[in-house]
Amino acid sequence: MHLCDVRAFEPIASSRLAREGASKGRTISPFQYNAFAGDRAVTYLQGLKAGDQPGTFLLVGANDSPGPKPLGLSYLGPLDRSKNSAANNSNGSGDWYEIAVPSSYGAAGTSVYGPDNLGGGLVNYVGAYTRNLGRKTPTPDNPSIVGFAYTGALDGSTKRGFRKVQGKVVDQDGDKVGGTYTFVHSVDGGLAVGNTDLADVDGRTGYFSLKSTAFLVSLATGKQKRIAFPSDDQDDRDLITHTAYGIWYNGNGSYTIAGGAGKVLQPGDGVQVGAGYLIDYDSVTGTFSNYTQFTYNNRKRTDLVTHFEGIYRDGRGRYWMPATSVSLNDDDDLTQASVVMVKRRRSGGFRDEARWQTLDVREDGTKTESVLTTGNSLYGNTVVGFANYPKSNGGVRQAGYVFKGDWLDPGQGL
Repeated sequence: MHLCDVRAFEPIASSRLAREGASKGRTISPFQYNAFAGDRAVTYLQGLKAGDQPGTFLLVGANDSPGPKPLGLSYLGPLDRSKNSAANNSNGSGDWYEIAVPSSYGAAGTSVYGPDNLGGGLVNYVGAYTRNLGRKTPTPDNPSIVGFAYTGALDGSTKRGFRKVQGKVVDQDGDKVGGTYTFVHSVDGGLAVGNTDLADVDGRTGYFSLKSTAFLVSLATGKQKRIAFPSDDQDDRDLITHTAYGIWYNGNGSYTIAGGAGKVLQPGDGVQVGAGYLIDYDSVTGTFSNYTQFTYNNRKRTDLVTHFEGIYRDGRGRYWMPATSVSLNDDDDLTQASVVMVKRRRSGGFRDEARWQTLDVREDGTKTESVLTTGNSLYGNTVVGFANYPKSNGGVRQAGYVFKGDWLDPGQGL
């Protein structure tokens, strides 16, 4: 996601969010997987980690991710412009694999959101699979979208490596029930993070409802733990909803989680104020700490929803997040992708002000600038995401992109 999950955004006409600190880099777009010759599906690039060799990456995503039958994908190799004749002229000189949750789970389609490279051809994947309910309304016993975790061969062939992940949420009667929509977004160090809800994501901002639960799940045991935020009640009185989109293992049982905090100003309305956040988790004590929010370009504007989509920690202990910001101004309905860097204080918490760099994403050949850009995942100096390029007829051309920047010092990232 990743979203903000790219399912959350509709194409828009223009993108004029401030370009302060814009990061110039090299863009490869589209970066596309073709399942067959002449394939017109759009490839959504959603998760990124390092490959086994220098200059290579483990990339995951899906073709037609927002649809009812997405095709799950993974890729191992360099992120380059090469046309791969072994994969119907898909992009990249590495190897593409189709990943599918087994049909025995009732899966209609698969979308892979996060990878973790275990080495030796073994991986952890997390994501979600769709179910064909026909015209039936989703219920806790008959959910529409279910999360999954996978451990096994990187080509997805270890069928026993798949596990169902259905999150738990408190319903209107105060009972804990299974979510009708569960997405597992990111995995690192044996733990994954995701969200579950009784409602689908908001079509404008990508947030769930106030009933949304952000959770941790252990890939080894399947045990889930609700992420405890400082202002997070169980009966929605604070009118705040959280998402969890990225997790990074710091070592010694310490993890850092990234996502978004959205606030509903009036009950019944959608999210109207939103910020990215970081929070630490100690797996030894089971406690959360150092919760800190970050607004777009450190501004205090209340008409912007900002969301951290992932997280990466460099060799100097700095955290880098791909972010997506959406303006909720009626006059300026805009979306912008950024790279955000946050340092820690000597006391251990996070500094309040972050360094923001917006991404200048342009289409190969035409050099057309994307008018709606999401930053879905980051590793080292590389971001992957989703772009919308304007066409002369007023429509947009959608494509995945790879952006190679220079924000990290030499030796601090790929």
